Amino acid sequence: MIALGIVIAVLLLIALLRFGVSVEYSSEGVTAFIHAGPFGMKIYPVEKDPDKEIIKERKKAEKKAKKEEKTKDKPPFKVPGGLRSFLDMIPPLVNMLGRIKRRLLIKNLTVRLTAAGEDASKTAMTYGAASVAFGMLTPLLENNFRVKHRDFQVNVDFLETEQKIYVNAAFSLAVWESLYIVFALFPILKIFFKRRPTEKDSKKELKKDGKEEKENGKTSNQ
Repeated sequence: MIALGIVIAVLLLIALLRFGVSVEYSSEGVTAFIHAGPFGMKIYPVEKDPDKEIIKERKKAEKKAKKEEKTKDKPPFKVPGGLRSFLDMIPPLVNMLGRIKRRLLIKNLTVRLTAAGEDASKTAMTYGAASVAFGMLTPLLENNFRVKHRDFQVNVDFLETEQKIYVNAAFSLAVWESLYIVFALFPILKIFFKRRPTEKDSKKELKKDGKEEKENGKTSNQ
């Protein structure tokens, strides 16, 4: 019983643990980290070890050769697409967003835009449009999400020729709350796989093509 109690306590602690993602975008590029409690790990850009990359590429080539050997006689697999499948996936996606919007914590959202350009009138128009956009975005975020810290700034620089933007965003979600996302993905996957051609269908098509070829051969011989 004590062991069971410890296991349940550990599972509860894991369920209550928050994990998050922080992203920074600037003129230098994109940097992304994933966080779990007090621990964090850089996920982009990935620092590569040349020796490990060589071994990885070699293993990848071997796997690819084996896969091609196994699938050379199989018909090519097609992933379904089209507007119908996309439209069918919209309701479960909206449902998922509706469930997590009050659970997702925006710990920080900093956006700083510098309007610039050679044309002073266009620069001023960009500044005005960005200010209006930020003004509309603020109540939309605060009414639908939990925002801990927000900082939207629009600056203007008539000496620079290129516009600049800096974004720093950090989001977090409890482990148990992520189950909302998992359960919401099931209907999306169901729609996706429902329209996916199966191996049986491919075999049927091959048999059908073979029969048609035989019938065409017979008719041509006659």
